[in-house]
Amino acid sequence: MKEYCGESFSKIQRAGEEISGLLFEDCVFSECRLTELTIKNCQFSGCRFEDCKIAAPKFRGSQMLSCDFSRCDLSGVDWSALLDERKREMGFLPFDSFEECSLRHCVFFGLDLKEFDFSGADLTGSYFDGCHLQKASFAGCKLQGTSFLQNNLTGADFRGATEYLFSLEGNQVKGARFSLPEAVNLLSALGIVIEDA
Repeated sequence: MKEYCGESFSKIQRAGEEISGLLFEDCVFSECRLTELTIKNCQFSGCRFEDCKIAAPKFRGSQMLSCDFSRCDLSGVDWSALLDERKREMGFLPFDSFEECSLRHCVFFGLDLKEFDFSGADLTGSYFDGCHLQKASFAGCKLQGTSFLQNNLTGADFRGATEYLFSLEGNQVKGARFSLPEAVNLLSALGIVIEDA
């Protein structure tokens, strides 16, 4: 495995390629465009991604731990595929933070996201399934078509979030905070018809 430690990578553009057998530790990626890459047997640890676009990557035997993302466009990323089952059960995450990021059509499956801050993110079309999201913040998020299924959303913050629609029966939502008018969508999910007086 070829190792890169503390290095910076800028304006790299790759599309439809395969990369394999690389270890990146405490590296910085800036203004990179990585589209439809197959990433095999690679590891990313403590890396930072700034102003990058990563679209529809396919991960095979790769791991990511504690990486930060700032002003990135991250679409079609299966974040749960970046942790083996043991690390996922221990509460590790591939990421530490998303600052001003777009996370469209991403997959978050079985992750421990308690108190995680997604505020302001575009999570359109993403999937949260079987996650621990107690006290997580989705404040100001775009959530059109985002799926929430069998999650613990106790105390989560959805104030200012838009276009969400999910089952109150299929998630734990005690103490979760919502704001009008968007909260009315939750009643629609229960089959309740709301009419103007």
